[in-house]
Amino acid sequence: MKYDYVVIGGGVSGITTALILAKHGCRTALVERSKRVAPTVRGFTRRGLFFDTGFHYTGALGVGEPLDIFFRYLGLSDGIETYPFKKEGFDIMCCLDPSFEFHQPYGYESLAGAFHNTFPGDKEAVDDYLGTVRKIYCSLPYVNLDGQAGPEAFSSVHGPSLEEFLGRLTGNSILKCVLSMHCFLYGVSPGETLFAHHACIAGSYYESASGIKGGGQSLAKAFEDALEKAGVSIYCGQGAKNILAAPGGAVNGVALNDGTTLECGGCVSTVHPHMLLEMVPDKLLRPAYVKRLQDLEDTSSACILFAECTRPVERLQGSNLFIFPRPDFSFFHNDLPVEERPLYITAARGSNGSGKHGFIAICPMSNAKTQRWADSVTGRRPVDYKIFKNEMTEKICSHIEASCPEIAGTITAVECATPLTLRDYTGSPYGSIYGVKHRTGQYNPMPVTRLKGLYLAGQAVTAPGIMGAVMSGFIVCENIFGREHLREELKECRPQG
Repeated sequence: MKYDYVVIGGGVSGITTALILAKHGCRTALVERSKRVAPTVRGFTRRGLFFDTGFHYTGALGVGEPLDIFFRYLGLSDGIETYPFKKEGFDIMCCLDPSFEFHQPYGYESLAGAFHNTFPGDKEAVDDYLGTVRKIYCSLPYVNLDGQAGPEAFSSVHGPSLEEFLGRLTGNSILKCVLSMHCFLYGVSPGETLFAHHACIAGSYYESASGIKGGGQSLAKAFEDALEKAGVSIYCGQGAKNILAAPGGAVNGVALNDGTTLECGGCVSTVHPHMLLEMVPDKLLRPAYVKRLQDLEDTSSACILFAECTRPVERLQGSNLFIFPRPDFSFFHNDLPVEERPLYITAARGSNGSGKHGFIAICPMSNAKTQRWADSVTGRRPVDYKIFKNEMTEKICSHIEASCPEIAGTITAVECATPLTLRDYTGSPYGSIYGVKHRTGQYNPMPVTRLKGLYLAGQAVTAPGIMGAVMSGFIVCENIFGREHLREELKECRPQG
């Protein structure tokens, strides 16, 4: 069958793109190499506990906020039920040395008040920071549907880094650590990330913080239902092998690994740019562009612990916990011992009323730690890898129990994912937890390429997270249907009253 568009990659950005295309009457196919779409956010269940993987919480999902409007437009809202995280402290930053704890609220007025009370000598710095974040965030495409979109912060590579910006405001290392802690959510150090890019991501959490009942599993089901209703043809378990082009240099098909060819007039790739290069013959892309994609750096990987415990962790009820051994971000560049690395900890939920309790803990780690086993596959790893994995599990458990005494002695079962696990399950060729970096001086790919009919979307183009992935779908489609056209359609989806 011939399609108007083939979308490669069935993650959140690919699904969003496919739904927008189908909504505009385009015959659309979605290709995903995993057995089901949205594999990264789907999560899994063990021993009566549901563990989220690619989705834990998000900003901008409050009623009438950008992600809420996106979901209404995409036909997801009736299939999910959202709930707010704890307004007076949706994120808890805990520093071990020196001992310090900050419960971060959402809502700019509440946030400013909490910072003013905790850091009374830095009120001006706090106000300058929050005001600038809000201004940049509100200038993003589709965030303020009634205003004019400002500079494309996602595509900028110039301007101060987050570290430079904060250094101009204050010398308070604890305050700078709190203001930078959401670097954990996109995997780039304060010295590398542009302040503008940080503002795009952190700004959504400053507006609100929400979860979805049933977690990523519910979101994946809502996506599946929307795709079926929209009439999108889905090819799962059939990875794309080649993007085909006519002699004149325009995309005219996508060849799948099983030999099937999908004819099309256009293609949107949402996969890692390095994987894209394997699909497109070199002669169709300029050498300088190929090198630019080859030189893109990835974020670090991680070890992720999925634990069952005997009782709920009080501080994780409606909140997430960020633990920093020290108020710095040296872990991004140094091979520190596990106990000197930060942790992100969030609650797991009992499935089907099981009454079980647990948590998920993410500890940053370089994929170099598992590189010697790169040729192995899940389920058939060598013995020395299993020994390494057990050692890491024990070290992270000890780090958690020492850093969070209320967890000590409660862990009854645990499973661990390493960089190799992430590589094999998320489609990231290097197991990076947040894909390609967005950093100072690095030109990430734009949605439109010089190959006619080939477009790009996904984390590498915009930003990580649900908000970044969904917005990426709209940004790529505005190059087909026009930004103002999509803005007007989104306005019609705003809740009434």
